[in-house]
Amino acid sequence: MGAQSLAALKATNKDFNNVLDSVRLHVNTEAITVAKTLVAADTGKVFFINQSSGAYAITLPNAVDAGAGWNAEFILGTVASNAVTIIATDSDANNIHGHSIDGEDGAAQTVTEGTGVDVITFISGATKGDRVSLVCDGTSYYVFGLAADKAHVTFS
Repeated sequence: MGAQSLAALKATNKDFNNVLDSVRLHVNTEAITVAKTLVAADTGKVFFINQSSGAYAITLPNAVDAGAGWNAEFILGTVASNAVTIIATDSDANNIHGHSIDGEDGAAQTVTEGTGVDVITFISGATKGDRVSLVCDGTSYYVFGLAADKAHVTFS
């Protein structure tokens, strides 16, 4: 059977039509302006960070509670003179692994070097659009970041 157009598939297969109609083609986003504790249900979201409301922390769910496949992206949407941190819970300390690449020279300037960290910081004065993505395997989180300058996103 040859390839069919989406319209032809929808016209001939109502079950397939239902599947197509239930597929979400947009990204769930949420603005964060104050301290927040994320939960397993926050998986798949893109969070826009606002530094103008003061310094605050975003706490990740415990990796075991988040489960394998939990993921989120954090993008600096509003820049101000306040640092915002993304932290692992006390029971999950030092379980964030990965690196961040900067636009200053394109090198991986922030790395965990095999030893986990528990804090990711968007520093005061970071650039709008600086971002990190996190994926969980049920035990640890894995981070990949992009920043305009090597100091904008730090791991500790």
